[in-house]
Amino acid sequence: MKVAILETVKASAGFELEFDRIIIEALRECGHNPVMMLPEGAKLDYDFDVPKYYLSGGGIISYDGVKGLKKIWYSYLREKRRVKWFDAAVGMAKEKGIDAIVLTTATYRYMRALKKSRLRNIDIPVFFIFLGVNPQEKPRFLSKANDCLPYKNIHLCVTTLRDDFGENRPRNVKLIKPPVMIPKKCQCQAEHNPLRIGFFGHYRKGEKNIDWLLRLANEAVFNRPVKFVIQLVPTTEEDRREVEQIVAGYKENQVEFITHKLLNDDWYNAIQSVDIVYLPYTAERYLYNWSAIYFTAIGAKKPVLTTNVLNPEVMKKYSIGAYIDVNDFSLFRHEMETFVDGYEKEKNKYALELEKANMEYGKMTFINNLLKNDT
Repeated sequence: MKVAILETVKASAGFELEFDRIIIEALRECGHNPVMMLPEGAKLDYDFDVPKYYLSGGGIISYDGVKGLKKIWYSYLREKRRVKWFDAAVGMAKEKGIDAIVLTTATYRYMRALKKSRLRNIDIPVFFIFLGVNPQEKPRFLSKANDCLPYKNIHLCVTTLRDDFGENRPRNVKLIKPPVMIPKKCQCQAEHNPLRIGFFGHYRKGEKNIDWLLRLANEAVFNRPVKFVIQLVPTTEEDRREVEQIVAGYKENQVEFITHKLLNDDWYNAIQSVDIVYLPYTAERYLYNWSAIYFTAIGAKKPVLTTNVLNPEVMKKYSIGAYIDVNDFSLFRHEMETFVDGYEKEKNKYALELEKANMEYGKMTFINNLLKNDT
């Protein structure tokens, strides 16, 4: 099939762009012909090497640096333009012989715009991908999903590891498991010596998870050499000064710092450069929204050190690492030492379980589940 990715957000480097990249690659592997539909004037930070069709209706509106009443106005303009892009996509699909349309990071607002556009009555399937629905969002999501029930070719696909809908799930909504997030050309690397444990993220003052890793580098006693790879990307000028002090203070220690953003292949190469990925996330939203870095680690076949809040369905099914406590440093240190000291004995089990997880969450499986007209 000729499948169009309809991208309506500011597609600069970041998750949205990488998700498009993974989907385009998976479409090709499944034998489909991917193309992109973009608002007029849109520019991508990455060349997907696919045909690009530009839609009338105005350019993408960004919220960067916008606050207050201006943001409300921009939100109104965004929806108006989204309706125009949806309308334009109908004519473009017919003109270019497109067989299906996929919107990769939808929200309930997309369904609101859909009701106002001709796209709702298009004669080819349209797949809206939602990146999870938390309890706060669910009432609005269900309301808009029910409004879309009359539109037979509109399919609402929630990427999730759990079913929070039960009998309340409308028949146009289907649940699909998220895909591993790593491009095919990024090959897995062999184990390093010393063993490398990586944390990737932003630095914010008082960030406990980073402080604990730094303490661990000084205080832990492991039965083998260990190097910590810690990304500290400052978000404010004060954070930048603190990062500089931290880096200077650990020059002679077993810590390697990354203080800049990792974009495109640099991001995947950084994941490949470690043996274990440290994922200390505890926000409740991670019970409902899947973690891109978690599924990048799985795709890279890297064991994880994580919490029982971060997508717990994965570790319940596959022993791909260990849980760590992020409330008590003494327990945290003990669990980290135990994991490292037992790693040599357990690594083959982790490798086998990661292979199983990659089968279940494979990109081709994701695309096949997505494009099935079973809603």
